Amino acid sequence: MYDRLLEDGFINPRFIDGVEIFVEFSKSHPECMDGEKLRCPCNHHKCQNKNTLDEFTVMTHLKNNGFVPNYYCWYHHGESYIPGPSVFGNHEKEALASGETMNSQSHNEFRAMVFDVVGPSFDGNIEEDPNTTTQNIYNLLKASEQEIWPGNPHGHTQLSIVARHLNLKAEHHFFERAYDELSEFISELMPNDNIMIDSFYSTKNLMRRLGLPVENIDYCKNGRMLFRREDSELINCKFCSHSQFKRSKHQLSKKKTNISYKKMYYFSLVPHLQRLYASDATAKYMRWHSKHERNGVMFHPSDSPSWKQFDQAHPSFASEVRNVRWGLSTDGFQSFG
Repeated sequence: MYDRLLEDGFINPRFIDGVEIFVEFSKSHPECMDGEKLRCPCNHHKCQNKNTLDEFTVMTHLKNNGFVPNYYCWYHHGESYIPGPSVFGNHEKEALASGETMNSQSHNEFRAMVFDVVGPSFDGNIEEDPNTTTQNIYNLLKASEQEIWPGNPHGHTQLSIVARHLNLKAEHHFFERAYDELSEFISELMPNDNIMIDSFYSTKNLMRRLGLPVENIDYCKNGRMLFRREDSELINCKFCSHSQFKRSKHQLSKKKTNISYKKMYYFSLVPHLQRLYASDATAKYMRWHSKHERNGVMFHPSDSPSWKQFDQAHPSFASEVRNVRWGLSTDGFQSFG
């Protein structure tokens, strides 16, 4: 179904049938739609699953431009990543039989991750210069699509390499210096036209565009207070008078950098909860408490008397299943480690 044109230049009838199957399949997954609009997977540079259009326009675009290369698993339109029999005629096997190439990253879950961040309302078809937030999204999309070097056999992209590299760092406790040297060594093994990230600093600059904020907060060496909000301008603890910053050997230098005695990292809860609802993979588990069968056995905090009593006391809050009962869900353990 991916062979758009016949040898005589006319559109392949099987391609037309495949487009109709694709649209019907997409419409059967409204959770992946933006109202009545679908993501357009045509190969035009303004579409490529970035733009949402009405059904007729999507079909017209596909007939004129064909599908974006390697889009064999329709993960932007509701198809699962889990391997198994295809519900629409094994189109992946058909693509292979027709001579088209597939690589291990054809599903490109990293590109899907970027779209989970921005949500279905993101419109890549803009004429004016993008703002900083939008430009970060474009940079991430580029990193999720651009191969680490052209024609690499496994189809790795810059974003997939960085994600795997960070996973190895976390599992094996790499020091930053080891991370930097390993990145440089891997880059040396690649062809000269590679775009391998060369340091942990560059990795952080790329990954922070995913949008989960972290706040650095200085606090008293004796643990008496945080230098935050109305106390952010203080340089001494208001309880024990201890200095916030270490003494520098270059007190008279104009380029003096203040180094705090102690620092903590605060991950705001709300953006993390919003991200759980932004992804189709996790949103269903956030709503599971309202759908599972109750048979008298406690499987979940929602089966407890406290949860039921809370719902009776706050019916308006309970009527929206996406509302999060944070205190009840975390009762009995320290949620911040």
